[in-house]
Amino acid sequence: MRKLSFLAAVGAATLFLSLGAAPESAQARCKTFHASHNGTDFFYADGTEGTVKNKLIWYVEQWQKENNIKRVRYGKFHIKCGDWFIKYMLPHRNCKAKSTVCY
Repeated sequence: MRKLSFLAAVGAATLFLSLGAAPESAQARCKTFHASHNGTDFFYADGTEGTVKNKLIWYVEQWQKENNIKRVRYGKFHIKCGDWFIKYMLPHRNCKAKSTVCY
């Protein structure tokens, strides 16, 4: 009887240590998102740069909803805009945004 309770205690301790006692790694996973936008600076207060940044944030929010991610952290936004060109008789330019998002 005494040997049986000792073996049960050893088995329970082994099970406890293998299932929950080891700390889980809390390393963040990151992904890079890109967005681009052809537009003018006339219609929005923040211009083409702000529009492409908002578009990138919208892409991340949609991805977040699809993958059931609760919280994300944005890295620095890198925004590059090209030269002006005429489209539909209005000046436009192409802007591209990139950011690393960790979750």
